[in-house]
Amino acid sequence: MLVLINPFTVFDGEEDAFLALWDQTNAILRTAPGYISARLVRAADHQAPGHQAPFTHINVAEWQSLETYKAALANPAVRKLAGEYLKVCTFDPAVYDVIRDDRGT
Repeated sequence: MLVLINPFTVFDGEEDAFLALWDQTNAILRTAPGYISARLVRAADHQAPGHQAPFTHINVAEWQSLETYKAALANPAVRKLAGEYLKVCTFDPAVYDVIRDDRGT
């Protein structure tokens, strides 16, 4: 399994546009072969004293493999939406391999 972690910094006043883009993108990606799941989290207003979240939002998605993830990104509809993100946020995606998993089931 492959995990995508994509931290975003959404520009002030652009959260609604960002969420609409994420929803559109996820609707396409979730139909792609190899897609397992995705979660979008937002930095909480209440951080520990002296701490600040470095990003406003983080997407954590699971894919069966790097190949299925790359194939999904090649979808023309996804590529078109990718450019729209630049208008509302910065982002820095990277993929990771799971080396330990304790989900407490």
